[in-house]
Amino acid sequence: MKGNTEGRKFVVETRFAIDARKSRLTTSQMELVLGSMLGDGYLMPTTSGFCFRVNHGLQQKSYVDWKFKQLKNFVRSSPRVSGKCYYFRTITHPEFSDLRNLFYSGDCKIVPIEFLLEFFSEFSLAVWMMDDGAAEGRQMRINTQCFSLEENELLSGLLRAKFGINTTLNRDKNRFRLRIAQTSMEHTMKLVVPFVVPDMLYKFPL
Repeated sequence: MKGNTEGRKFVVETRFAIDARKSRLTTSQMELVLGSMLGDGYLMPTTSGFCFRVNHGLQQKSYVDWKFKQLKNFVRSSPRVSGKCYYFRTITHPEFSDLRNLFYSGDCKIVPIEFLLEFFSEFSLAVWMMDDGAAEGRQMRINTQCFSLEENELLSGLLRAKFGINTTLNRDKNRFRLRIAQTSMEHTMKLVVPFVVPDMLYKFPL
């Protein structure tokens, strides 16, 4: 009986994945993934392509659960704990393979600026800030140290061109990160707060 049960489970999961791959991400799902890709999101290789992995600390459990609810039609298993982390991953999907080609050079994340200029939204911005933002007095820091100086300059231009947000570059040892100017904070908050998960408001200078 145990073997039969496991076999039935395998069939169900396979059917779920097959059916899910027939669907495209909605606009809001894609915007969530884009915001996460500038933040903590990761497009992980699988045996047949790439999946999207969400991984945050246990103190951000409600945030992971929120992302899971947004993407649940592409996720077979609920979020789970691993050490001090709380995570889930989607099924393999062609759209994640396409995004992998845009957001990575080898195993290193890059900034696909032309794509972001077209598709990055206020919702994407809110997700990015919930992932990598940090209140600093009346300003806000975005921890973009994984990107090069040139890529940080591109991201600064993206924020200015798409949202009218002015930023400066702040050096962190030999890396760089973005800092939203105090004069742009009120405007920034109006754009993103409607999308912010309540438990993540601590990241914003309120």
